[in-house]
Amino acid sequence: MWAYTVQRDAALPQGPAQVAAPKVLTGSYVLEITPSFSVEKDPFALVLDDDASQTPGLEIRLNGRALEVDAEQIKRGKVIRIKKNLKLSQGFNEFYVKASPPMAETDLDHGLRVRLLDQGVPVVDQTVWGSSGAVVAGTVSFSIAAHKEDVHD
Repeated sequence: MWAYTVQRDAALPQGPAQVAAPKVLTGSYVLEITPSFSVEKDPFALVLDDDASQTPGLEIRLNGRALEVDAEQIKRGKVIRIKKNLKLSQGFNEFYVKASPPMAETDLDHGLRVRLLDQGVPVVDQTVWGSSGAVVAGTVSFSIAAHKEDVHD
């Protein structure tokens, strides 16, 4: 029994298991966010010192990493396009969006349309809703495969 155990354990890797880094996909990806409301700063939000760089009222994250948005772009019905810093991983990805509607519109339902385009072709098209003036927040999950030219043997 001892000889069997020694042989079996000798084939195991030494040290802790290393997680492989996810492959970052290259391509012409563009993220489009379209709010159906004028985004305002949430008056009830807890403000921390490290949140000062965030755009007031709007938060967009890709796989947990914050994406920057120019505050001038945020207007009702105007498409916000983000091209830089889109580091999509091969396989599972997730966008998190959160926005505050105006306090004066507490009786309305609001939405944020999230679209991911690859060379102008929609990969993801989903709307996150908030009812009765609530903060609009949600995740858009999707899987993405590598392009054929990205796969090498």
